[in-house]
Amino acid sequence: MKKEILCYGDSNTWGCVPRWKDLGVPSDRYDMDVRWTGRLAALLGPDYHIIEEGLGGRTTIYDFPGEPYRNGLPYLQPCLLSHRPLDLVIIMLGSNDLHACLHPAEERLGDGIRRLVETVQATPKCGRGNTPPPVLVIAPAWIKEALGRREVYPKLGGEAGEALSRQFAGVYRRAAEELGCRFLDAALYAQPSDADGLHWMPDSHRRLADALAEVVPTFFEEGRNEKS
Repeated sequence: MKKEILCYGDSNTWGCVPRWKDLGVPSDRYDMDVRWTGRLAALLGPDYHIIEEGLGGRTTIYDFPGEPYRNGLPYLQPCLLSHRPLDLVIIMLGSNDLHACLHPAEERLGDGIRRLVETVQATPKCGRGNTPPPVLVIAPAWIKEALGRREVYPKLGGEAGEALSRQFAGVYRRAAEELGCRFLDAALYAQPSDADGLHWMPDSHRRLADALAEVVPTFFEEGRNEKS
C-alpha cells in the first residue's frame, strides 16, 4: 500500500520559475523532475505517492484583499478529505503572510501555522483508522531584496518583512514542538533567487527534496509513534 503524502504550500510548492521582470502573464512552472515535490517522489520511489497542493500567493489563514481564495485555511479541510486516507501532511506556508497589506507582526507570526496544524489534528477522518495523520511543519525560506523584480520586496514588507522571514524557523519550531509535530527549516536548504527575492532556483528545490527524502521515511519506521 502506497504512503499518501500531502504537500500543502504556496508558489514554491507549486514550482514557480523566478522571473527577472513582470511579464504581465501567469508564472511558468518547473517541470515535475525539477520542483521539490516531483524530485521527492522520484527519490522515495513507488511505495510513496506525493500529492502536490501548491497555490501561488497562498497565505496560512489570512484573506488577501480581492483574492479570498488565497487563504489557506478554508480549503485545507476539504483538501484533506478529498485526498484521504493520508499518511503524512507536509505544510510549508508563511511567506505570503508577510505582505504589507496584511499587517504582519512578530507576535502573530506563528498563528497561521498553528491553525493549520490544529485543523489536520481535528480531522481524524482524513487519516487511516480514523486517526489524523502526523504533520511535518516546514518553515519557509527567507525573502530578500531582488536584483531583478524590485517591486516584490516592498510588497512583502521590505526590511521588516525580511526580518520577520528570518524568524520563521524559531517560531515554527516552537509551534511544532507544542503541537506534537516534526519540524524542518527550509532555509537550511533553499534560498530565494536574485531574480525576485522570493522564488527558488532548481538547486534549492533539489536540496530540499534531498533532505526530505531522508526525513519522510522515518515517519514510517516500525514502532515509531508519530500520530500525535
